[in-house]
Amino acid sequence: MPFDEQLRRAFDTLTDRLRDEIAGALNGVADELAAAAQADRDRAANEAANDARADAERDTASRIGEAERAAGARLFEAVAAAEAAARENGRVADLAASERLLNAIRAIDRATSLSEILETLISAAGREASRVGILLVRGATAVGWRFVGSGGFGFPVGAAHDTSLTLDLPGASGVVGDAVRTGAAASSDTAGGLSQPPFELPDGRERVALPIPMSGQVVAVLYADQGAADDPQRDVAIAWPSILEVLTRHAARSLEALTAFKAARVLTERPDVALAPPTAVPVASPAPQSDDDDAARRYARLLVSEIKLYHEPAVAAGCLERNLAVRLGGEIAHARVLYEQRVPADVRQRTDFFDAELVRTLANGDATLLGQTT
Repeated sequence: MPFDEQLRRAFDTLTDRLRDEIAGALNGVADELAAAAQADRDRAANEAANDARADAERDTASRIGEAERAAGARLFEAVAAAEAAARENGRVADLAASERLLNAIRAIDRATSLSEILETLISAAGREASRVGILLVRGATAVGWRFVGSGGFGFPVGAAHDTSLTLDLPGASGVVGDAVRTGAAASSDTAGGLSQPPFELPDGRERVALPIPMSGQVVAVLYADQGAADDPQRDVAIAWPSILEVLTRHAARSLEALTAFKAARVLTERPDVALAPPTAVPVASPAPQSDDDDAARRYARLLVSEIKLYHEPAVAAGCLERNLAVRLGGEIAHARVLYEQRVPADVRQRTDFFDAELVRTLANGDATLLGQTT
């Protein structure tokens, strides 16, 4: 074989080998490039997904924040509206309570008798508390005079005067006894409860007792409580104990003013009557017992005659309905105070001229009309 032919064949062989090697190298580079491109695409896809996820999370957080802010704003508006409504309701309730208080004071000022003042007081108090009662103080006993209220005391109103508390037993008389002993307002917080029927209450219910003094002596007590349960129909002011104390103090001053006016009128119209000063007879020169008894009898007759003179319709009705003590409880209580202030204790201990005169003059000799047993 000629040399040229051999050289050509060797060159072709070499060319084929180089072509195969170059093709293999190119294929390898192409595969590497394809793998790198796929990796770049995967990385880009992952980055895009991460970015999308982050954007979605930021968007969600933003939406949640906006929703929370909107909810917070609505809640704030609701709270503000509720507070405004509460303030308005409180303002309306305060105005209503103030109007009731003013009307009650005006009604007390218009009253022309002791019993009418007490009737007005208990009626006004009944609009502020669930259960209200007035008890008259007779020595060491507080006797029921009137009881009213939606809560109820468990007995007819006409039988209210049959209820009594022994004042010298603090555990039995509770707030009522404390009010009489101290001459100041008493409540469950200051004097404990009052478990004696009909004053018993569930634990946690508030009660107050307010003294009604005349000439420095407690002659009656206004008792009030919240009743056994709340009444949704009743508009009760938060400060109802304070309102009742204002009413009671004004009623007591009105009772004293009316009594002073009547005493002045008696002295003007009947100058022959001389009221003895509230002092005891000196020990050094004691008066005869008969003179003291006569003076006490005359004074008792004067006091009871004044009750009958100025309250004749009530006396007639009390005799007819057999409830003189209920109808004229206020007048009788105050007259008793005046009697005890001006008549020495030893005279009163010997004979109760005042009660005897009540039976003789007011009840026409029938003690049962005054709730007394024969």
